[in-house]
Amino acid sequence: MKLSQAQKIIVGILTLAPFILVPYIVFQIFGFVMETVQASQGGEPEVADVMAGIISFIVPVLFLAMLNLALLIFYIVHAVNNKSIDTTERIVWILIFIFVGLIPFAIYWFMRIWGEEPPRAQS
Repeated sequence: MKLSQAQKIIVGILTLAPFILVPYIVFQIFGFVMETVQASQGGEPEVADVMAGIISFIVPVLFLAMLNLALLIFYIVHAVNNKSIDTTERIVWILIFIFVGLIPFAIYWFMRIWGEEPPRAQS
């Protein structure tokens, strides 16, 4: 599977996005808990405030889950169609994608997508 330079950059950005989203989600959850604790000191917090706090981290979590699934599918398809690696390495990559998660996506992108030689013009 040959990708243009722009496609490689877009895949790279999408691959690195979860590394930015996870700390953001943790920050949102921590902020929500702290605000809820402060609000509960004066009585019960408002339901609308609690729901707004929950939505502030649920939406990014759902986006991250969909992005992770899309990346998993893309990288498995790319590894299966990548003729520059042998069958054993292909199987190992697929198993690593399935069982490990996000970090192998970045490694594979750097090694097999970004490091791939550009297609040469035929004369």
